[in-house]
Amino acid sequence: MLRATLVAALCLISTFVSAEEWNSPVSKIYDGDTFWLSRPVIKIRLCGVDTPEKGKSGDRQATQFLKRMVAGKKVRCRTVGDGTPCDGRSPKKSGNRFVAQCFVEGNDIAMALVKAGHACAWPKYSGRHYSKHANCAR
Repeated sequence: MLRATLVAALCLISTFVSAEEWNSPVSKIYDGDTFWLSRPVIKIRLCGVDTPEKGKSGDRQATQFLKRMVAGKKVRCRTVGDGTPCDGRSPKKSGNRFVAQCFVEGNDIAMALVKAGHACAWPKYSGRHYSKHANCAR
């Protein structure tokens, strides 16, 4: 009985880890383009855009914009390789973060950051998907 329960638990965990898409509230925000989902706990790096690093000019504004955008809402994230603008250009993981295109209430979070002037498009990873809306580019 214990072994069957353990096997079932491991299968459930492996389903989450290999999943290509998650729907979850955000539990913590690191900066304007990196945050953690709460269920399962996964660190996400938005694909195709770049916001200022912590301590750099614009960092607080980008982080606050992201917080307001996702506060109390479910976020849907799809990893690179599963139909994102970054497919074929970006790895699926960056360090300990999954690289993903994420949406809140149907809106592409990275696109909203770019349009609001809080993120630069990163065409190396997203082609022209975000750069056609940006005032800056990497």
